[in-house]
Amino acid sequence: MMVLFLTTSGSLASAETVHIQLKWFHQFQFAGYYAALEKGYFAEEGLQVELIERDISRNNIQQVLAGEAEYGIADSAILLYQQQGAPLRIVAPIFQHSPNVIVTRADSGILSPQDLVGRRVRLYNNETDGFPIMAMLAEQGVLAQGVIRQPYSPDLEALIRNETDAIFAYSSNEPFQLREKGLDVRIIHPAHYGIDMYGDMLFSSESEAIQHPERVQAMRRAVLRGWEYALDNKLEIAQLIREKYSQRKSLAALMFEAHAIEQAVDRFTVPLGTLDSGRLQYIAGIYQRHGLLDDHFRVDRRMYFDRAAGEGSNLTDEESLFLDQNDVIRVAVDPSWYPMEFVDESGQHGGIAADYLALLSQRLGIRFEIAQGVSWAEAVTMVRERELDMFAMAARTPERDHFALFTQPYIRSPMVIVTDMGVDYIDSPVRLHGKKVAVVRGYASHEWLASNQPEIPLRLVDTTVEGLERVATGEVYALVDNLASVTFLIKQRGLSNLKVSGQLPLGFDLAMGVRSDWPELRTILQKGLDAISQEERDAIYDKWVRLEVETRPDLSKVAPYFIALLLILALVSLDAWRVRRLHRRLQEANRQLHLAEQRLIEQNHQLELLSITDKLTGAYNRLKLDEVLQQQHALAERYKRPISVVMFDLDDFKRVNDTHGHHAGDLILRRFTELVLSLARKSDVFGRWGGEEFLLICPETTALDAADLANRVRVQLAEIVFEEVGTQTVSSGIAELRPSQSVNDWISHADKRLYQAKQQGRNRVVSH
Repeated sequence: MMVLFLTTSGSLASAETVHIQLKWFHQFQFAGYYAALEKGYFAEEGLQVELIERDISRNNIQQVLAGEAEYGIADSAILLYQQQGAPLRIVAPIFQHSPNVIVTRADSGILSPQDLVGRRVRLYNNETDGFPIMAMLAEQGVLAQGVIRQPYSPDLEALIRNETDAIFAYSSNEPFQLREKGLDVRIIHPAHYGIDMYGDMLFSSESEAIQHPERVQAMRRAVLRGWEYALDNKLEIAQLIREKYSQRKSLAALMFEAHAIEQAVDRFTVPLGTLDSGRLQYIAGIYQRHGLLDDHFRVDRRMYFDRAAGEGSNLTDEESLFLDQNDVIRVAVDPSWYPMEFVDESGQHGGIAADYLALLSQRLGIRFEIAQGVSWAEAVTMVRERELDMFAMAARTPERDHFALFTQPYIRSPMVIVTDMGVDYIDSPVRLHGKKVAVVRGYASHEWLASNQPEIPLRLVDTTVEGLERVATGEVYALVDNLASVTFLIKQRGLSNLKVSGQLPLGFDLAMGVRSDWPELRTILQKGLDAISQEERDAIYDKWVRLEVETRPDLSKVAPYFIALLLILALVSLDAWRVRRLHRRLQEANRQLHLAEQRLIEQNHQLELLSITDKLTGAYNRLKLDEVLQQQHALAERYKRPISVVMFDLDDFKRVNDTHGHHAGDLILRRFTELVLSLARKSDVFGRWGGEEFLLICPETTALDAADLANRVRVQLAEIVFEEVGTQTVSSGIAELRPSQSVNDWISHADKRLYQAKQQGRNRVVSH
């Protein structure tokens, strides 16, 4: 068994060591924990931590029960232990969706669970392991009709040798390994058939939760910070795993796993660590239907760690003294940012941020004073000049980091593109180049677009409402803002000609920010936010984002018109009134149907974008490239048409990150993406292969033509001067598909020619 230990100094040296029992071997599945160690997040919380790798001969949950570790990682099966009275507490669900899947050969004809009837299926012997698979097979009637059940084995070659028809797998592991071996596979996911359960969850012993609640809170904060960092820096953590933890997997396999894990975590839809007690009861219901839980089993607070237990009162003497010396905290707010926050006609602060401030005021005894009569841009300036003390809700940006300190985000909302209904799906901000785009002055979206997309002519507005109205009237092509706000306002204002047409590769991570010379206030607010329970957070979100808005007219003002209307209606025949009523009902039904269709389209667009794009560059990700390669390979083989791929690799890119930092490297990656997309054809498919490697798929293209395109990219990139780095070059390898050549061999040829380009001095294209 491999044990990894974090050594600290000073006051931490004498701290009691706490242990986290991992669920499996070292891999990207536990990336957030490695990041929390390596980036010092555990140490900042006063924690000394050991990570214990899984011994597959032992039960990892029982190890926590036996006191061998204070914390562990397990999936929804932990409910089965809790029913038996096991003293365990769920601390934070990390995977919102279980990665358990069934994998079959693409040529097997198995497309759905029903196709497994009478087939050979390798499953775990213990039905509580991989339970989502068993529940799906049971509820689809597959188990009742019969399968040829084979014992589980890690031998993937069995599927290749046709010794089995389907195997239990993790979506982040086995599909990549099989494709790497040249086998095309299909995946059957339980979530697609109504079995959507939590995956990996951090849990603790009950004694740990009762005796050390502050330590549990600190552990939760550090782990969530670690996961945020790991998912934002996948390549760095993948390289760290290979260098320091395990070399069982190749870097490519770890990067595949990283992208699959991000889909399981689903952090752009649900904030990291979110536990929904209602969903937990739903999962318990699935277990009950299959006889694994007692019918009377109910979820209660004793089953999970309640962050509100301390009521936000665990302040240090220094923090209490700070509040005594600063009895009023002056707060900068956005007066027109519905439903996030706003100031109404009576001067009252409302919205999500206001409800959070009310809870913090109640629990911490802080008196918040809301700035009145200032715009958001003016409020930002006042915090910078320390005329105001904090932001109630703001996105953290590089510019704001110069004068403010931020808590951990407490609300996340994707940054989306709103257009007229007639606009097609926008898969990249590059599609906005040259078009008038509205953005609220001083918002994080304004700063990001101005810095990263200078080719977009921005039109600054004072409020989101103003931006939406300009899109509705055709004055601008699009508005960029956060999803929660635009969804709320489009619905409230009845702007039915607008829709969400795309998403940018970042989200609004909204936090509280305090003036940089008051670090004590940040820690006070963070403790207060940590003490707000999940039920309270859900109630606030439901109140403002999911609320059906009802407007009530002032009857005293409309009474004369109402009476006149009654007189007119009295003169109208009953038949005509019935016709109008039926017509109104038909119109309303059509409107509701149209809204439902648009919501479905928007949700599908968002899900599609999240699953196929690279977050940093906005280009396609490895998963999407693998899919397109298979499709285009089949078409080229069938119709005997030419097709080529270009493998790009930015030269000496590690030096850029090491010398100038990842922010400089990220800028180059984004600019390179924009350059290739501007030169490629619409029929070409471009994406990030991994790290600084990119792949361009060129249908109906010979190697000669692909080399010409690659050379144009190479020449134009070398002409760009980056502010910190100077110039950047790129090397390329070209491969045209040969008759009967597999996808793997095809890509391997391109990779070999890329290697030749590197060996020959870089900044060149090698084809034949």
